[in-house]
Amino acid sequence: MRVLFLSPVVPWPLHSGGRIRTFELLHGLARTDPRPLVDLHCVEDPAPEPALPFEPESLVHAFQNHPRSSAPFALRLNSPPPVRWFHSESLRRFLNHDAQWGNWDLVHLDELLLLPYLPPELPLPLVIHHHKLDLDHAKALGQRGSICSRWRELEQKACSRTQHHVVCGREDAQRLAARHKHIRPLVVPCGADTDKFNTDGRQPVEGRLLFLGSLDYEPNLRALESFVPQLHAARARDARLHLQIVGARPDPRVLDLVGDGIALEPNVPDVRPFLQTAEALVAPLEIGGGSRVKICEALAAGCPVLASPCAMEGLKLVAGEHLVAISSPSEWPDALVELVEDPSKARAMALEGRERVRAEHHWPDLAALLAAAWGSCLQNPTENAAPL
Repeated sequence: MRVLFLSPVVPWPLHSGGRIRTFELLHGLARTDPRPLVDLHCVEDPAPEPALPFEPESLVHAFQNHPRSSAPFALRLNSPPPVRWFHSESLRRFLNHDAQWGNWDLVHLDELLLLPYLPPELPLPLVIHHHKLDLDHAKALGQRGSICSRWRELEQKACSRTQHHVVCGREDAQRLAARHKHIRPLVVPCGADTDKFNTDGRQPVEGRLLFLGSLDYEPNLRALESFVPQLHAARARDARLHLQIVGARPDPRVLDLVGDGIALEPNVPDVRPFLQTAEALVAPLEIGGGSRVKICEALAAGCPVLASPCAMEGLKLVAGEHLVAISSPSEWPDALVELVEDPSKARAMALEGRERVRAEHHWPDLAALLAAAWGSCLQNPTENAAPL
């Protein structure tokens, strides 16, 4: 199987859930038998990237980076902001003029926002991977109606062009299929590298809570701003509780939260030492969609997890069996105090959670699901709808 894989970002270094997901799926595909031949074309990150500890060709058959460029006026006027932010004239020119389509059997679009760059008459079957449902995400963030309308139009175009869509969880599959009755969403959940993330060396510090995530991502910022007052309420009852915020590119809003039992560790090269010393990972997301990689990695490392229902979406985890579910923000203080007073229950759940992650969220198995989605698309190429 020969696949042209198109991504709006280079899936390394691994400092965001989306990059980790794409990298681990490609890593798993490179080790399947037979191995798909994947040609990866990405839009270049304008920030300088550190030297890689591996050659891209060890991950994929071929790799091509396309520089970002200013989007043309019509695209800026009619597209959601991310389509403009990740614009590359080089990639658009490649797809519309230079691509030798006979080199591939299939096109994989690794984000909806790259759809405008495909030629209107694509000669190959198409699979579209939704890291999150962008329309739902925009609505949850309260973005302007004009932006939501642009996402709605882009989603409609995507579902007109192909019935083959990959999503991160059952909930997203149900939402997308409810809006577009003819499509067939396939679920490829998020996972963890259960060899890299393990219980070796785990020594939790009493009362230490950990928040992991990209610190310039609006849902994470809102989650932190909502959680911190609940943490202070819990600290008024038990001062042993304290929070470590760990993540890349901290927004000034994060800096404003630091102090009084809250510390920031920005841009760390490896999150595993923080998982080893945390009493629990807290995931207070109220706006969801996309990757839940950190929950899987925490449980794989034997770190207990306290999570909102939104943060748990898309994962085959059971509340009260694999992690502690916090159904409303007002429940956080009691749950945090209970955790620090008697951590044994949460620790036992984390070990059960690790076994569930090993069984249901192991990246090589999830990569095999993606390969199966590609195979299904090739077996039913006529199900690709005519382009608009």
